[in-house]
Amino acid sequence: MKKILLIDDSALMRNMMSDIIEKESGVCVADTAENGYVAIQLLKEGNQYDLILLDINMPKLNGVGFLEYLNRCEYKIPVLIVSSIASQSTAETLRALELGAYDFVKKPGGPNGRVEFKTQLCEKIQCAFRLNHPLHGSRKQPMQTRSIRKKEQSSILSGDARDKLIFIASSTGGPKALQSVIPLIPGNIGCPVVVVQHMPEGFTGSLADRLNEMSPCKVLEAADGVVLENDIVYVAKGGNQLRVETVGSKGHRFTVSKEPARNGLRPCADIFLESLMNSGYKKIICAVLTGMGSDATKGLLQLKQVKDVYTVGQSKETCVVYGMPRSVAQAGVVDVVADLTDVADLLVKRVR
Repeated sequence: MKKILLIDDSALMRNMMSDIIEKESGVCVADTAENGYVAIQLLKEGNQYDLILLDINMPKLNGVGFLEYLNRCEYKIPVLIVSSIASQSTAETLRALELGAYDFVKKPGGPNGRVEFKTQLCEKIQCAFRLNHPLHGSRKQPMQTRSIRKKEQSSILSGDARDKLIFIASSTGGPKALQSVIPLIPGNIGCPVVVVQHMPEGFTGSLADRLNEMSPCKVLEAADGVVLENDIVYVAKGGNQLRVETVGSKGHRFTVSKEPARNGLRPCADIFLESLMNSGYKKIICAVLTGMGSDATKGLLQLKQVKDVYTVGQSKETCVVYGMPRSVAQAGVVDVVADLTDVADLLVKRVR
């Protein structure tokens, strides 16, 4: 039986999550705590847990402070953030992901949101037990880049930079992984960069702001009607679907729309990739990073039928969850498998 430590200052949330978890097979809530300070006492007493569910805004010691303690003491326990969408918690949630939390679930905003919350919570709890490696503490990974396609196309991106676009898809573990990719893209890359990170509405703006602080390229949340420009990184807006459409002879603009999720995803990488099929972009350079599921696979399979596509898949050894990269590799649409630290360099070389 997997043991969970549930940390939240709301008795209502603790009871709600406990009720949900107790109905899941193979897991149980071993202990609860109303703040990070109480949780630390439980750890100091020698209690052991397979997973921690962690709120952000709490008295005495909040979620970020608790994660900092886990890192200092080198506890290797997976942490799932359960956060509200309040403005004061979005930046702190992203900070928690930087500190090692593998993913987060947005708290339900009302009675109608409880069903989706239950589904997300159960899926991401089960994900914790399939993680490739512990999230806390340092672990040096061997660098390796493996070519999948036997015959490389050395001139794959010759021509006008205006017909090129970089696309990156990521999910679980993605916010932190993106910090190892986006800041290494030069400010004069010469083409737009589009990121689809699976996140709910309200968080992707903070993600874009954080990446913008770290990067030579300007990083923005994609907005409806915005014309794509070179040297700008656009992050798909959470809770919406993102597409690109041609304007005039060479221009492109975004459409951002609230519509049903596809395979539970909004934004969905497949939807954006499908929109590129009728665009003026001839050369698409892609990276598929850590994440659950198979998003991006169907889109890339279709896109390769009509466009010149080059795809980098993140290596299993450096993924938090080897789902999306495995799917594209098994589908035969990956050109190179690379460790996370090599992804940006491979993308840049294909543009230059």
